[in-house]
Amino acid sequence: MKIDQLRYFVVAAEEKSLTRAAEILEVTQPAIGLQIKSLEKRFGINLLDRHSRGVSLTKEGEFFLEKATDILKLSDQVDREMKTKGSLQQGIIRIGVLPSLTSNLVPNMLERCYDSHPEVRLVFTQGFSSDLFDQWQKELLDFAFVSNQIETAKSLTYPLYNEEFKLIGNPEMFNGLSVPVPVEELSNLPLVFDGRDLELRSKFQDYLKNKGQELKDVIEISSITIRKEFAKKQRRFCIAPSALFQDDIRRGDCKAVPINLETLKRTVYLVGPKMNLMNEIQQVIHNYIKDLIEVHLNSGKLDWERI
Repeated sequence: MKIDQLRYFVVAAEEKSLTRAAEILEVTQPAIGLQIKSLEKRFGINLLDRHSRGVSLTKEGEFFLEKATDILKLSDQVDREMKTKGSLQQGIIRIGVLPSLTSNLVPNMLERCYDSHPEVRLVFTQGFSSDLFDQWQKELLDFAFVSNQIETAKSLTYPLYNEEFKLIGNPEMFNGLSVPVPVEELSNLPLVFDGRDLELRSKFQDYLKNKGQELKDVIEISSITIRKEFAKKQRRFCIAPSALFQDDIRRGDCKAVPINLETLKRTVYLVGPKMNLMNEIQQVIHNYIKDLIEVHLNSGKLDWERI
């Protein structure tokens, strides 16, 4: 049996259509049918019943679908683990970072790592906590910054700092607003959200829904740069950790004001392998991250709170 044969069969069985399977797998329908027939010939049984509406599983096909699915999961797992080992041998460390870290921690990491270990290559992936958590679970990252603790037999979750999401905009836009800003006042303000950050927006919507209110003037933009421009040019407010707007706040282009909603405070953790499972390179990078977080905490510039 070949892995491609199993994959063709599983997709065809799940979609109940050879045509749909061919579209998903980006191969021709005859190629799908030929490989499945090859499996049936190998076993001497029919795995699929063909009819005008598509295909359906035979009793033997249902049994084989379960086994084929297990084999594909194992194959994908081995593939990920071997790629991880290959990356480590090449000195590649993959780190998932939150958007608020890209303009401060990432440059610091690159500089320090290059100075002391030029043979090591850092690859950063930016995402929200839920996205990075998912990639960590799939073993696509060596380390990830997340907002929830991850407890597994192989993982170590290290608390780094606390931070708060604030209302950010041009200083002149805050005239007449209370400080901290009540959530109810947000319902009438022009806001810009990142459409991918469903967790943040739902916090406001759920709270306002209980008060019989809703966000009335919201646009969604996935670009951090464009959201910053809206905030600086007196067009809209943005809700984010002030570290994301650090340079703009320092120049006086933006102002950050707390919002009266406790759930906007979060703890940021670093998740990685347990110390006894780390190789030498991973241990070095793990210590670099903790050291740099300490430096930023001591500076007080990023509005982080020590845990």
